[in-house]
Amino acid sequence: MAALSPTKYATADWHTSNFVIQSSAERQRSVAHTIRQQSEVLRNDTENRTRWTQHTSNTSVQNRVGEIENWVKTLEKTLTDVEKEIGLLAECKDKAEQALRAKVVPIDVALQCLSLREQRLGIDMVRDEVEAELHKEVGVIEGIQNILSQRITEAFQQTCALQRCHQQLHSDLKDKYSALNIDTECIQMNNLSGTVSLHPDPTRIKKGIVNPEQWCSFSAHNTASAKDEIQNSTSLRELIYQTIKQTNSDLVAQWTATNYALRKRLHQIEQIKQELEWQLKNTETEIGEVEEEVQRLEQSLADKTAPMMVAHTRLESRTYRPNVELCRDKAQYGLVDEVMEISKTKRLLQDKLEVTVQTLGTLQRTLARIQQDHGIKANSLALDQECIRMREQNLSIEGSN
Repeated sequence: MAALSPTKYATADWHTSNFVIQSSAERQRSVAHTIRQQSEVLRNDTENRTRWTQHTSNTSVQNRVGEIENWVKTLEKTLTDVEKEIGLLAECKDKAEQALRAKVVPIDVALQCLSLREQRLGIDMVRDEVEAELHKEVGVIEGIQNILSQRITEAFQQTCALQRCHQQLHSDLKDKYSALNIDTECIQMNNLSGTVSLHPDPTRIKKGIVNPEQWCSFSAHNTASAKDEIQNSTSLRELIYQTIKQTNSDLVAQWTATNYALRKRLHQIEQIKQELEWQLKNTETEIGEVEEEVQRLEQSLADKTAPMMVAHTRLESRTYRPNVELCRDKAQYGLVDEVMEISKTKRLLQDKLEVTVQTLGTLQRTLARIQQDHGIKANSLALDQECIRMREQNLSIEGSN
């Protein structure tokens, strides 16, 4: 196959191509020159604008630092005033509690006595005079405590209000310190700082951002609220000092009445406990005697086994007599009568043994019931004695109030 021949151009085409290339090159050089001139103007302009913008930003951040520092001083002073008032109110509250503190031991003892007596068992779990007096004693003490508790509660609530203000001021100050540190670092930054870098979307509006008016009103509100609570606390302290009064005569009278009821109940329990001990002793003695009788009956029954075996063996042996010798003679009748008599005797003994064992069981159940009731009484006695001991141990404390 023959090779294709190359394309041939005319001389006019050759001149035209050269002209096009020259014209295009001159045109592109002209455009590039214009762009370079425009670029130089733009660079100079943007450099000036960037420097001015950065200077403006530096000034704005410096002014912001000054505003923050002013608020820091105001918040620090208010925070100090709040802390001082919290201390004064705590001291006042302690004085109010001194009158109340003397009633803590008596009411604890009364409640402990009630709780202790809840450990009584069985029939002894009664609503007796002692329980009524103890409940009355608790009511009297609580009535006395209410007089001062109201003021103490108000002091506690006011303390909480001051602490909330303290927390708000402390949180506000903490944020101010953090913002101050950040803006101070921003002031120190320059184009040659090693800590600067590019960040993704630094101009974004973060959720929760506020305007300057909101920022200023937030701290102003915290400061004003704290000052109001300081004034309220000062008025409350004056009121508390005027209301610290209390008497203890009602409690002393009720304390004495409860002790009398306790001693009266102790005497009753001791009497019934002694009676149960007497019953316990006699019942144990009777059980011992019945147990011995059971053993004697069982032995008597056992003693009948050997004679019965002899009679059975004799009768069995005589069944082997040969022929006419197998005679139902007098001896045969005697052996049969003997077996029947021994069987009857054993039945009588067995019946008596069963009755005696039943009686023994009844006595043992009675003994168990007596022992149980004795244990219940001993438990009640120990509990009420412990109540008396606790009350006598704290009597000097009550008398000193």
